[in-house]
Amino acid sequence: MNLILQKPDATKWLARLLEAAEVIAPVQGADGDAIFSTVTSAQNVLWDFSNPLPPPKQFILPQTHPLIQIKRDGKRHKVESICDNRRRVLFNVRSCDVKGMAFLARMQAADPPDESYLRRVENLTLISLACNAPCPLGFCVCTDSGPFLSNSYDIQITDMGKTYLVEVASDKGRAAIEQAPGVFRPATEFDVAERQRLEGESRKHFGAETCHFGSAMRRISTGRVPDALWDKMSDWCLECGACNHLCPVCYCFSVKDLARDGTWIRCRLWDSCQYAAFTLEASGNNPRAQRKERMKRRFFHKVSAQYYQRDEAVGCVGCGRCVKACLGSTDMPAVVGAIRKGRWHE
Repeated sequence: MNLILQKPDATKWLARLLEAAEVIAPVQGADGDAIFSTVTSAQNVLWDFSNPLPPPKQFILPQTHPLIQIKRDGKRHKVESICDNRRRVLFNVRSCDVKGMAFLARMQAADPPDESYLRRVENLTLISLACNAPCPLGFCVCTDSGPFLSNSYDIQITDMGKTYLVEVASDKGRAAIEQAPGVFRPATEFDVAERQRLEGESRKHFGAETCHFGSAMRRISTGRVPDALWDKMSDWCLECGACNHLCPVCYCFSVKDLARDGTWIRCRLWDSCQYAAFTLEASGNNPRAQRKERMKRRFFHKVSAQYYQRDEAVGCVGCGRCVKACLGSTDMPAVVGAIRKGRWHE
């Protein structure tokens, strides 16, 4: 279903959504940069912005995610699940982040399913804002993650200049539209053709940061990346974990119990496969003690044909966050390019 929304009516629609659910959207942060935040006013939502550096996954897969509460009950302990059943709307989320959310949902639904995460997804409506102009460091065209989408969203919005084209793709999307009756009108064939034209124009303007996965995937999957190349690349990694924590599809975690007022809260915490302690065993053995082995494992998980077959996608959505944040230049395009060419830039 394709609809047209007049720009002045967008705040009316948002106001109705705010009455029905928690709305998370890009807003201007204290330092002037765009950030994702829970909003209380439709007036605060940004429509023209650079994609925030922290991805919106933090609201569905929090950095510290309470899972169960443990209480002492006499000589026994009582264990209770912590349920989060709030209805949420992710509004004006860019295409790459929508694909990231879809990737995480598939991973958490795999056997055994993560019911806590899946409850959050069930109560989540994804409203995407297509990218008429690509990010300067983005390469979503290489991962089928943008700049416009053909699936994975509940609603996709395209800025048409004076109006917005609204594509509705699910029951959740239709329910969001029904929150504001009379605000939308049916789109015409001309409107749909203009949206296609804008997508074509956007695809022409991607910058130099591209990532050609095919050749790298063959080399990684068949073990044809020399150890000397992994040695060179790993020397540039500072093990800061930014590549993991800012990636929309990374989900490495550890589990800790936090003591609170005589009870314990068992939490899932973000972790990084690039940290030396991530695979450290209780015995003291570490199967990936060398930085080279940790980097090799990260890119095997992201790029190999084995994981592509299992996950139905490469473990990357081309958002460019790792390019922007990596202090040592071991970002996805740089490493994939080095593997493909067989040499590392010095």
